[in-house]
Amino acid sequence: MRGYILGFLGNFYLKTFKLEKAIKCFEKALKYNTKNVLALYNYGLVLLQNGESEKALTLFEKAKFINKQLLFEKMIILAISSCYWKMGKIAEAIDILEDLKNKYEYVSPEAMTTLGYLYMLDKQYENALNTTKKVLEVEPNYASAWDNLGQIYFFQNDLKKAKEYFLKSIELNPYSVDSLFYLGSIEEIENNIENAKEYFKRTKNCKITSLNTISQNDLNEKLEKYSIF
Repeated sequence: MRGYILGFLGNFYLKTFKLEKAIKCFEKALKYNTKNVLALYNYGLVLLQNGESEKALTLFEKAKFINKQLLFEKMIILAISSCYWKMGKIAEAIDILEDLKNKYEYVSPEAMTTLGYLYMLDKQYENALNTTKKVLEVEPNYASAWDNLGQIYFFQNDLKKAKEYFLKSIELNPYSVDSLFYLGSIEEIENNIENAKEYFKRTKNCKITSLNTISQNDLNEKLEKYSIF
């Protein structure tokens, strides 16, 4: 019971943006072998965003084992797939989401967009495009899916289409950090340096976590290159 209550407190602190207090409660809850599924999931996400994929995976697997709710099951499976992605195990991550897609009639746009991105990483560009376009048929205003399309074309060197889709992404979400960075990269490639610098400045104002497709180091290299402070 104590572990469950501590997990509940951790969830509360996380929801109220008191991250340090949340982490302390989650750690204490783990010591009491908490069965609070939401706490395990939330703390796993915190760890995953901080790049601690293996520790996060342990929590997600425990949450999956004790979970009884369908909604949580789908969320946890997506999180497990994301752990494998960040651990560099792309094929395993794809398999997990393909199983999810085949098991359930409805899978969230987030999960399907992630699957499309994983296909892209695996250079399965046709699957990546088809999967992402299916998301947009259902959720035409889903910025992450437009970002997906941009990256798929970017890595196939079709900069015109990539730019079109990245612009759509930031129209829907001005803080779409990956799209902003890649727009800066396209402007840089096309030697439009002032435009590139503006996009990198905008990227600087966004939060980057391990779950983004670019890293803080990627951005820092551009900021240093152009003396953006």
